[in-house]
Amino acid sequence: MLPAYIPPSDWVADRSKFVSDFIRDGGDGVIVARCVEGIALVARQCGADLPKGMRSVYEIHDRLALAAVGLFHEAEELRVAGIRFADLRAYAYDRLDVTGRSLASMYARIIGKVFARPDVKPYQIQLTVAELGLVPSEDRFYTIDFDGAVRASTGPVVMGMVNESLLELPPSATVSDVIRAASTVLDVELGNLEVGLLDRHVSTRRHFRRLDAATVLGADGDRS
Repeated sequence: MLPAYIPPSDWVADRSKFVSDFIRDGGDGVIVARCVEGIALVARQCGADLPKGMRSVYEIHDRLALAAVGLFHEAEELRVAGIRFADLRAYAYDRLDVTGRSLASMYARIIGKVFARPDVKPYQIQLTVAELGLVPSEDRFYTIDFDGAVRASTGPVVMGMVNESLLELPPSATVSDVIRAASTVLDVELGNLEVGLLDRHVSTRRHFRRLDAATVLGADGDRS
């Protein structure tokens, strides 16, 4: 007996709704935005009952960071794949050849290939690759959706169940401005935020660092 035929447009729409509803209703939220200090990645902090390693923002390479909303184990799988891709590319070519575009293309191939197979569950995830340029004008964000589509931008990126219309940043936003705005958009207190920064002003090769609790809480006292 032949299996019932399902038009591709129907199962694509069904898979899209399945993942988009999960991301929208999952309670996750991440803001990625440029600031005077570099690029800030701000997310709701995982609950106290979860392992400390369960995060939403990650270091990938010298000038690259990854933000994710969705299933943690899928984000972790893609984080590891990204690090391996970056390390191999840097070894084979040059560290500056590890770009946000190349990393986003790798992620898009993985995610898009799975989405196109009706016999496999799609990734329940959305990613943004943040690339700190050698100069501010070269900063780029690459957002990869659950179907493998990629969008490049330089403006703030909002992912997950958040109200984008609430995001207001001054023209020359500092990392404190981004943290305060994220607190409003994500509807969470400063103490429950996870913040990563691609710091433009460090002298080391690796630019990513996590802001400690004292620094994040201090953002509320940095209002001018």
